Amino acid sequence: MTIDSFYQEINKSNFYLGMISQVYRENAYIQVENLSLLNHRNIQLEALIPNTINYFVVIDSIQGLFVGEVYQSRVNSSDSVHTAMQSGKKDNVFPEIGIEILGILNGNKLTSAGFKTVGIMDKVYVANQFLIKTFVNSIELNEYPVKNSKGEIKIDESGKIVYQNKLTNIAKLNEVDSNYLSLKPNTLFDRHLLVIGTTNSGKSTSALSVLDKLVLSGKKVLVIDPTGEYCDSFSDDEAEKLLLGENAFISTEDIDDLFWVNFFNLSDSEDSGKAAVLANAISSLRFQNSIGETGVLIKEHQSVSSLQPKINSVTSRKFDFNLLTEQIKHEAVKQKLSKEKGGYCFERDGNLYNASIWLIKKVGYFLKSSLVNDFFVTNTSDDNLFDKIDYFTSDENKKSLYINTSKVSKSGSAGASIINLITNHVLESKVSATPFVLFIDEVHRYTRVYEEDGGLVSIAREGRKKGIFLFLTTQSPKDVPKIILGQVGTFIIHRITHYEELRAIENLLQPSTLSQIRKLAQGESVITSINLLKDLHVYFEKTNRIHYNETPLL
Repeated sequence: MTIDSFYQEINKSNFYLGMISQVYRENAYIQVENLSLLNHRNIQLEALIPNTINYFVVIDSIQGLFVGEVYQSRVNSSDSVHTAMQSGKKDNVFPEIGIEILGILNGNKLTSAGFKTVGIMDKVYVANQFLIKTFVNSIELNEYPVKNSKGEIKIDESGKIVYQNKLTNIAKLNEVDSNYLSLKPNTLFDRHLLVIGTTNSGKSTSALSVLDKLVLSGKKVLVIDPTGEYCDSFSDDEAEKLLLGENAFISTEDIDDLFWVNFFNLSDSEDSGKAAVLANAISSLRFQNSIGETGVLIKEHQSVSSLQPKINSVTSRKFDFNLLTEQIKHEAVKQKLSKEKGGYCFERDGNLYNASIWLIKKVGYFLKSSLVNDFFVTNTSDDNLFDKIDYFTSDENKKSLYINTSKVSKSGSAGASIINLITNHVLESKVSATPFVLFIDEVHRYTRVYEEDGGLVSIAREGRKKGIFLFLTTQSPKDVPKIILGQVGTFIIHRITHYEELRAIENLLQPSTLSQIRKLAQGESVITSINLLKDLHVYFEKTNRIHYNETPLL
């Protein structure tokens, strides 16, 4: 396809800028023939403003038609240039424009240029609306053909391949007037999606915009909301809504000892002794539940050889969570030889009790501050959270699932362990063919930067194989484990100002783009992805969905 086919209605000479004068591996430079060519002008419905940056150009080369983006405009500084500009003699001033080569036109689609690039003396023109639309429609690198249950690519009645439908009008393109960005779901989520931005930068707005498009397109989403700000964002027809501790519970039968160790933040090596006491207390309460007792187990004066095998033989993991602090007090016993009972008996030990005081206080604090007394139940409930998740992941269910964790995630370790419990269950129970997006807001609440295992990390590594795609938001990329960051393929980056946070994402962006991150207004962001031809500057508009994220006036 020749350049004239793109400029059929208006003579391309009206869009002419100059010729390529310098070529580098990363970019090229245009020698503009005179300053007057940078004047603003309106040509029919085309508005050209070539004296700035961030607009598109087309280069007519012997190897094909290349599309580039202007990132630098300059006029050489000298006395003669200054005099010519002051006197209005624009024909004697020769500006220089730097461009980044985005790709090469292949028919009506822009593709990666590979090793090809422009040449010296190639003519350059400002891209018209037709070329810009061609670029926008070519921004995605992959087509994503739809497959049937047998794994075969679907073909429509006309014999054409059926491709994945796009999520329409996700955001407004800043670089292209009156154009909205529409992307296929897998372009965003194929390697997971992370939204980054400081408070009040528009992070939640962009997240809800993407969620809105997903739900409206019929995609299933599992939303985990730590603050409750999305509690009224979805209708009852769109999603089943759960509030942990009110209409969704977890049975202690479904929880192992490792969860409780992490829940009470006893996973460090120096806390191994306290973790052992906690495990013993839980085992005692499980024994009490198995024999129908409703109180704590008093071990003092009981025979070790008689009681301990009974405790060890219990297979059920049910226990009364509310008795835990009291049971820890009764675990302050040691084995002592008793002549009266002809063997070892449990006897109370003051030193062990003193060593357990810190654990007793910590467990008591967690039970109050995390508001989990109503969340963990002994008996299986009709509102079992895992049952709700299993139904959500099944093929028969078409609705999304919203989980409000605001009542039980006040403490960092408590919230993190509950999210870890949920994500592990999601990964283990996902056997259906229907894929879904797992959205977790403010993910930095639930992760540790040194974390190398856990549910989130496992889903980041293995989730795509099972059709689980992560959608995360965070205020700082430094608070997200590097393992998860390394698995993310698409980033929506809002305003970030801290130097260390900018360093954490500097490998994701061009240096010129990185410098703009500090200055982004609310709602503005940069989308960078391994599935896109280039980084995109976009603006996310608020949806009509209810969203409790307004900042009150002081």
